[in-house]
Amino acid sequence: MDKMYEWIMLMTDLVVGGLLVVIGGNLGSFLNVVVHRLPRGESVVHGGSRCPSCGSAIRWHDNVPVFGWLVLGGRCRDCDALIAARYPCVEAAGAILLGGVAAAELLSGGQTLPGAAFGTARSGADNLLLRPDPLLIAVAILHGWLLFHLLLGAAVEADGHAIPSRWHRVVLGVTLVAVACWSALLPVGVGIRGPAWMEQGPARGLMIAACGGACGAVVGAFSGGELRWGMILVGVSLGWQATLGIAVLRPVVGWLRAQVAMLIPPDAPGGILAGDWVATANGTECATESIPSEISAEPADPVPLADPEVETLPEPRPVVRPEKVLPRETCLARLAGPIARQLRGHELPCGDLVVATAMHLVAWRWLWSWGVG
Repeated sequence: MDKMYEWIMLMTDLVVGGLLVVIGGNLGSFLNVVVHRLPRGESVVHGGSRCPSCGSAIRWHDNVPVFGWLVLGGRCRDCDALIAARYPCVEAAGAILLGGVAAAELLSGGQTLPGAAFGTARSGADNLLLRPDPLLIAVAILHGWLLFHLLLGAAVEADGHAIPSRWHRVVLGVTLVAVACWSALLPVGVGIRGPAWMEQGPARGLMIAACGGACGAVVGAFSGGELRWGMILVGVSLGWQATLGIAVLRPVVGWLRAQVAMLIPPDAPGGILAGDWVATANGTECATESIPSEISAEPADPVPLADPEVETLPEPRPVVRPEKVLPRETCLARLAGPIARQLRGHELPCGDLVVATAMHLVAWRWLWSWGVG
């Protein structure tokens, strides 16, 4: 009986953890919509997902994170236009980072978080489902909000765009309102004893957020726009101690990324197929990609001499329509190529920041006990 109970608890944890990962992947799918529309000034709320090439609505079963892209072979079902490799990469990052951090915090009963309010409940999915802690769930939502917008900055940075400043101000304003209305969302205080009215209620939340935001602004003062806004958001959401810890951890993440990049052969995966991180329909951002065809070359007809007084235009070359579904090897190469190129990038500050923040959240209690964050 005890063995069966242990198996049931294990399966429950796996199911709930898998559900959180799936939710993270769907948030990554929505993040792709925001990344595509936000720099163009389009609404991120109204209108369903459509192919930017032919305008056809994306079917629900083609919108399954990562797997939908793989099943379609990286192409639109209706017009065969390329779907950028960024889409499954961002969805996978959302599943791992957002879903993984939420699973670590919720399934552990808050044992990854510092402070007396967390780590006292029993871990496990059964405790989460039967005796949910509203504060713990709210903290996990706040951290998911933080990671979502940091991942947004990383994806927009990889595309070579910039997020409008108005969007950053709205995000910071919503975060400030949340921590002011419920200051317990911030597990760690300012660290300096003050009047009693400063250590409770909205004043506590605003004081921690103000100190953290100021620390983030100072740390990111010499960085680019997206990284600077990201550090400020980290400070407002977590406090100045975590901001300093993440600022120290970010270069370590960059160094680890460089070490992983050194393991990738310079010519792997090769070919033009490795370069479509962004492939939009208007062609301005679409990476050149050639699909090999098996049309046999025929002898060319002799070209007549052109009359020098008559302007001649070159005849259009016939367009070869590619196969609807790419071979699996080609599809995986389109995924592996951009990932390798991003890993080899000398500067990916926002990407390193979101990974460092997720690592810090998972190890926050341990880092706090050692006085590091």
